[in-house]
Amino acid sequence: MAVTCNGMQAFVSPRALRTNEIAGVVEQFRAAAQLARTAGFDGVEIHGANGYLIDQFLRNGSNHRTDNYGGTPARRLAFLLEIIEAVSEVWLREHIGVRLSPENRFNDMTDSDPDEHFAYFVTQLGHAKLAYLHVLEGDMMTHSSVLDYGALRRCFAGLYIANNGYDKARALDVLRDGKADLVAFGTAFIGNPDLVERLRHDWPLRAPDPETFYTGGERGYVDYPVFAPTAGDLP
Repeated sequence: MAVTCNGMQAFVSPRALRTNEIAGVVEQFRAAAQLARTAGFDGVEIHGANGYLIDQFLRNGSNHRTDNYGGTPARRLAFLLEIIEAVSEVWLREHIGVRLSPENRFNDMTDSDPDEHFAYFVTQLGHAKLAYLHVLEGDMMTHSSVLDYGALRRCFAGLYIANNGYDKARALDVLRDGKADLVAFGTAFIGNPDLVERLRHDWPLRAPDPETFYTGGERGYVDYPVFAPTAGDLP
């Protein structure tokens, strides 16, 4: 079953986009960017990770196309570059970020040579003068990794955000070593709405309840309490 805006629905068999359908999908990204601007956002992140559509074009485990969007890394990157161009009609490049996941196997994703392919993708994205590149490092499910993300970071001419299973100590290490400019925390924010303050003061973190993920409603999302320090906890 799949999570949809109409509740849980049965999976349907996927198919590859026809070449003449791709321009319409690119336009949907532009329209979504316009809605975000109208809603008052400061910028947008183009989600090219975790087995979703852009990632399916990037990785050759899923992209078996024989048209101008498949085969070589340059052709597999073309879809994302067209989306960036379309979103740039709405936002200046310094308000646009991109997220990638070179190794994440979520949604059964694979790639035959993520080192070489994503080094190429990241280098090309550096020419786009984006606000940042946000990279989910390793496998989201196991937190394992074989790629050298420090080397990948050096391929990108811009701000690099690292993500995936970081704690405070590891985040400080990669920042100190120049392997990232920023570190993003995701799941930790669910259980800790005051995560920044907890990390700043080394207060204990509360684990989120995964049984409430993707269930809808506020339980497990906005009902976690902030930390109430005692006098001994204060700096």
